[in-house]
Amino acid sequence: MDLLVNVAQLLKEQAGATHTIDLDGPDLEIDGAGPAFVRGRIVLTRTDIGIWASGDVAISADATCSRCLVPVTSSLDVRVDDTFLPRVDLVTGAKIDPTLDPDADTASIDVYHVLDLTNTLREYRLAAMPLAPLCREECQGICPQCGTDRNQATCSCEPEPDPRWATLRELLT
Repeated sequence: MDLLVNVAQLLKEQAGATHTIDLDGPDLEIDGAGPAFVRGRIVLTRTDIGIWASGDVAISADATCSRCLVPVTSSLDVRVDDTFLPRVDLVTGAKIDPTLDPDADTASIDVYHVLDLTNTLREYRLAAMPLAPLCREECQGICPQCGTDRNQATCSCEPEPDPRWATLRELLT
């Protein structure tokens, strides 16, 4: 499924008319790192001034585990909720004032009445990315002294006490 949708027919409809887009495939190219898989359904609803896109989408994300540094692929669930305005009037071809709705993304419906969901889904994916991705919740990470992956093997290194707790440790003795 392509993330470019011709909305000319929907823009001709009355407010409240809808068009549903089913997404299921490697549709989203992310920063030259290969395609991200997108799965879900987006409903395009005609509003009095443009198109409202809403729906639940799952987007794949490649990252590195913040504890053991192995590659991780996960699925991010996002809720799409955006309004898009056309640049030109469908009937007259006259430019439309973009200040009608300052929160709308006016660059997404081009002069040919094509709605491009690519940047919108990229932004939602970026916002949903975890700050510290994990390969699994019980990941043990790597040993800071010898570099052994503690998920694969155990090492004989003694944990170094954190010097910030030295004063508190003295109180315990």
